[in-house]
Amino acid sequence: MRSLPILLRSQVLLVAVLLSCAVARSAEPSEKPAITRLTRTYYPKFFLRYSPDGSQITFSRHHRNSRGTNQILVGLRIMKADGTGDRPLLSEFDSKVQIQEHASWSPDGRRLAISGGGNDTGNSSKDTFVCDIDQDFQATNLRKLAAGEGVTMGEEPCVSPDGKYLAFVSVDETLWTADADGKNKTRVIQVDGQYCHQPEWSPDGEWIAFASDRDGNVEIYKVRWDGTDLARLTTNASFDCRPRWSRDGQLILFTSNRDGNHNLFLMDADGGDVQPLTTDLAMDDHGDWSPDGRSIAFVSMRDGGFDVYRLTLPRDIKIGPAPVPKGPSVVLPGDLVAWYDFDQTSDGELVRDKAGRNHLRLIGANVVSADGHGALEFDGKENHAVAGNGAALRIGGALTISFWVRPSKFGGNGYLISKYGWNVYIGSDGIPRFESRTAANSAWDTLPANRPLKPAKWSFVAMVFDPKSEKLLVYLDGELSAERERRDGALGAVDAYPLQLGQYTASNTQSFAGKLDEIRIYARALPAESIRQEFTKQKEAVVSAAP
Repeated sequence: MRSLPILLRSQVLLVAVLLSCAVARSAEPSEKPAITRLTRTYYPKFFLRYSPDGSQITFSRHHRNSRGTNQILVGLRIMKADGTGDRPLLSEFDSKVQIQEHASWSPDGRRLAISGGGNDTGNSSKDTFVCDIDQDFQATNLRKLAAGEGVTMGEEPCVSPDGKYLAFVSVDETLWTADADGKNKTRVIQVDGQYCHQPEWSPDGEWIAFASDRDGNVEIYKVRWDGTDLARLTTNASFDCRPRWSRDGQLILFTSNRDGNHNLFLMDADGGDVQPLTTDLAMDDHGDWSPDGRSIAFVSMRDGGFDVYRLTLPRDIKIGPAPVPKGPSVVLPGDLVAWYDFDQTSDGELVRDKAGRNHLRLIGANVVSADGHGALEFDGKENHAVAGNGAALRIGGALTISFWVRPSKFGGNGYLISKYGWNVYIGSDGIPRFESRTAANSAWDTLPANRPLKPAKWSFVAMVFDPKSEKLLVYLDGELSAERERRDGALGAVDAYPLQLGQYTASNTQSFAGKLDEIRIYARALPAESIRQEFTKQKEAVVSAAP
């Protein structure tokens, strides 16, 4: 998608209409929704957003291609909610920002965040801008946000329900958050694919819904703001996109081409009970809820052009009041950040984190069990498991990684546990190694154990970074195996990639063949005595009972 010209990217879904395949239609609501046409200008319109008070609708509109003459290409417009008073909102800034898309209102209606691009004084790609909105809905003071030290933000901004944060995406298919002023840019999740778009905060501020092709085709997902609890909400072979939460957070509006062309659908917030809202043979897209929860504005070609319509919800669809936004919250599990024992039957492709919300998503790897005890098995090819990039996993300080490993063979480097900033792998010589980035992210620092592991035998391994004693340490079967000074005080690049088991996270290569069990990750440096105690405590259960 990113290889398309910037103007065409914003309309890539229109191309997908021509390529979509018809599939079975979900059950329709008991009552047909009433639909009213609001505009009659036919210009291509998209990215609709109601103002918080419900009196206005912003949208983007195409103009002729005048890039070289510093004229507007895609302009942001505003009109009253009944369709009257259509006017440009940012015409004063047209030559500076030629592409104006993805408007998102602050909850008080006094600011607007947008994706901007074109001749915006030094940035030819799209980035995040904000402007002020006065009581007459006039825009002033358009400026570009920066994440600090000139670092760009990204595009498709969405303001959190409490107005304190932004969610947005970047050209490397990564979902981010930042403070409302652009500071403290933080990676939420990096997508395994070519499409990560349309982030949308839940009304309580806990979740972000987005569209991604991380599993092959474009589906709708949700993830907690800190990168945990990633969940796939749609599982259809169609193109599902543009999620929009109802004001009570119980329903999600989205666009899908599962009927052969784009229509509007509703589903429960957990992905259940999908039903179509529109079934027109023309395109219906870019839906947005009215703040009162009673209607939806959307763009349709049902009368021959790209116009805005209003859909009144059927009476059997009830929308409750909005929750009080509590803002993003972090579940702090304490020193034990993640714990996977694999003894419980996996929930489909998911293994629960016993210490927090960093649940493991299995991608080919299998949980094997015997006598009530389980382990995670890898075939040394492409299968692996991913725990995400939760805030609690971005450990740059004191760290302990302990686990049991039973390699089936050695050949090349096999990565057992990989976060990029810190990794554990076994070389072709069978020796486990603790690999980490320096605090300045300028070099690798690798500490090998003093002996190899035995194939087809269980071994207990612990890797420790202790900034207080300025040491890296490796333990095998409860005893110190190797140590070295590490004086820079921190581990670098810890927020770059998700935690991954069975492969190197930065490239999905260098696979491990064998089994892992009792993986525990601590945000502290366990002392030698604690490691010996854990080895003794876990040995009988793992060695005698593990498959």
